Amino acid sequence: MGQTKTTIIAAIATTIVSCSGNMTAGERFKTDSVKFEQKDTATEISLKADFATQGNEALTNTIAEYISEQLGGTYTGTLANGDSIVNYYGNVQRDSLLHLRKEYGPSAGMPYFFSCEIKIACETNKYVSYTTYTETFLGGAHGTHSFSGVTFRKTDGRRFGWEMLRNTDSEGFHALIKNGLMRYFNDNTTLRVKTDRDLKACLLVEDDVNYLPLPRTVPYLTKDGVTFVYQSYEIASYAAGMPQFTVPYRDISPYLTSTASNLIE
Repeated sequence: MGQTKTTIIAAIATTIVSCSGNMTAGERFKTDSVKFEQKDTATEISLKADFATQGNEALTNTIAEYISEQLGGTYTGTLANGDSIVNYYGNVQRDSLLHLRKEYGPSAGMPYFFSCEIKIACETNKYVSYTTYTETFLGGAHGTHSFSGVTFRKTDGRRFGWEMLRNTDSEGFHALIKNGLMRYFNDNTTLRVKTDRDLKACLLVEDDVNYLPLPRTVPYLTKDGVTFVYQSYEIASYAAGMPQFTVPYRDISPYLTSTASNLIE
């Protein structure tokens, strides 16, 4: 479990890079990291989220809604108080873990565990991208992980996802996905993936590797390009981690809508 977790986190770290160097003094978007941490012999919980504390109301509200939805989507209080939101979900998670522990029993003396970190991955004058990384352990051989991202337009808080891309069923777009997966396995495993046959041996799909299924989670903008993420078991084994890669803007620009292209500086 430890080695796999290290591999996953190392892969994630390659995509979480700040691009705030493009910001100007006139931008007033600011955030504050809010935390909830609790640990005892039965449960361990760690929640961290970058709440927007300054910016236009549409953007700050949308980000608060996003954080709440990522943590469970059941909070009904004010969105203006990040501490209240995080504390609410911390207590919800503790109650849930205690219930599961009572139902299934303790796991070799280890506490049931849940962590979630929601943070800024990239920010420019025009957009801000967030990522969410979660880890859960409920006994067994290993825990479960998930990682996803999303991009918000600063002017109005609009979320961007798959709709910022066009012609995603084309041969050229699928070639970007295939080549991105090849880079991931070459950079993050001991495998040497040079051919279609090599790549197919790494995957849990029967599809032609020239037309692989797209990730379930939406792509998001970063400093260097558009990042795509597959979850554990979605396309490859648990040992492969969460395959992810960034397609440079020079390569993906023909597939961006004009609306998305306007966000790229």
